[in-house]
Amino acid sequence: MNAIITSATEIPEAPYYVTCTDKFMSGWGRAEGRINRLILPCKSYEEACIVEDNINGRTDQKDVHVYTKKPQLKASGYLYQVMDRNNAKPWYTQGTWTLA
Repeated sequence: MNAIITSATEIPEAPYYVTCTDKFMSGWGRAEGRINRLILPCKSYEEACIVEDNINGRTDQKDVHVYTKKPQLKASGYLYQVMDRNNAKPWYTQGTWTLA
């Protein structure tokens, strides 16, 4: 799944969620005039830590958070995108991006 969503009901069930703001994709294209927020469901705390570490190793991502409940979506000003381990494997692979 790599889908743009408009409702929290579209977020798959998971024990953990990692979210971040994609600075590169915000403000243009499908996110024109909006902030692009990524939601990555994780099957374990360990997987959430791997995803969080990878996101922190990228300069185009910010505002990284790990949740144990589905993230709430704000009414406007945001474009939400769900990515999972099937279509975003590098995000879930340990050491894909490391802090410089």
